[in-house]
Amino acid sequence: MSNKTEELMKLDKAHVIHSMGTVGDDPDEIMDEGYGIYVKLTDGREFIDGASQLTCVNLGYSQDEIVDAVAAQMRKLAYSNTFFGTCNTANIECSAKLASLTQEGLNHFLYTCGGSESIDSAVRIARTYQRNRGAHSKYKIISLYNAYHGVNMGAVPTTTLKQSVFASYVHPLPPGYMHVPCYYCYRCAYGMKYPDCDIRCADVLEYIIASEGPGNIAAVLAEPVHGTAGVIIPPPEYWPRLREICSKHDVLLIADEVMTGFGRTGKMFATEHWGVIPDIVAMAKGLTSAYLPFGAVAVHDSVYEGLKGSQVFGFTYSGHPVSSVAAIKAMEIYVRDKLVENSAAMGKYAIERLNAELADAPCVGEISGIGLMIGIEIVADKASKAPSMIASMGIGNKCKEQGLRVRAGGRIAFTPPLIITKEEMDKSLDILIPAVADVKPK
Repeated sequence: MSNKTEELMKLDKAHVIHSMGTVGDDPDEIMDEGYGIYVKLTDGREFIDGASQLTCVNLGYSQDEIVDAVAAQMRKLAYSNTFFGTCNTANIECSAKLASLTQEGLNHFLYTCGGSESIDSAVRIARTYQRNRGAHSKYKIISLYNAYHGVNMGAVPTTTLKQSVFASYVHPLPPGYMHVPCYYCYRCAYGMKYPDCDIRCADVLEYIIASEGPGNIAAVLAEPVHGTAGVIIPPPEYWPRLREICSKHDVLLIADEVMTGFGRTGKMFATEHWGVIPDIVAMAKGLTSAYLPFGAVAVHDSVYEGLKGSQVFGFTYSGHPVSSVAAIKAMEIYVRDKLVENSAAMGKYAIERLNAELADAPCVGEISGIGLMIGIEIVADKASKAPSMIASMGIGNKCKEQGLRVRAGGRIAFTPPLIITKEEMDKSLDILIPAVADVKPK
């Protein structure tokens, strides 16, 4: 360990509280540089960032256009609030650009600092909309099991993935939240098999809405693809059915596109795969490619009309001009460099290689992917589908030893930057595939 790294480790341990880590543990590593799809640590080690950190650095590192745009905006106007009708040029232009990329009717935006705030705001908007039109009893929010929507007090009640971890230390949670089984076909909550199930999980959701009374349900919140859970993809009928159910019962549909948005799945927004237009969309991560903290909530024209005359509360940094120009430039790059198309093409290529080379691997239960959102279910036994966290973590560590970072939980998540080339994809897969294939379940 270099003197620089050792000194920084000591300072970190003395002063930094790490998110999602055990308080008091020693720090693990210090990132120092990034370029293209690579990150470099202070000790000199380099890695392919096969996770885009937290599936957020969609454009990779060293995008000088974003850096230059941010610096210019800081010199021009470093900050402006958006309260009480105040606005700024950069955020107005960002909104117009964003409206050109979102689906039809999603033309109005409230800005946040990130995904958790976007979810919190989406829930508040849904409840405000219902109350503003006189439906005072419509306040309950339904989300799916296996979901990750954030960790602030407005989002954590909707997060069901490892709720014992994310929620236990902040109980009691706010009331008015409900959860239903999700679209996890490999581990169906009803013991059924697709397509013979006739999308039972959607039918149960409708049953619960009817049983609770549609007059009590404000919105259904769902990820188009379960991301933090390890890339779990719904059957193609699920989202159209969800849209149909919500419309039938006068319930708003909120799509959490924080992770899936901005080309990650091979479409600009994931719900485009199924021709579904949500009422509200939460976004962040890829909006600026994580170059600066920024998020947004897109509101459909019909919901916007229903909000008129009410107050929707934001944050000190809502619509920040510097983050706005970062988002403008990021959106320009997505379109100009055809990175959504590259995500679709590289994802298809990766899935084909993974299926061809790993389908018979003894520890692989399922390989799923949509664009550059790819998951591998790691099991101890194919017949019983018994999960193997130990094997999964071992794969993650072996990949890291070979120069590739992936996210390892119950499933391996491979979500590299959208700028990845075929040569870089092959280099990544040449590390990932042997690491998985070599696992011998016990």
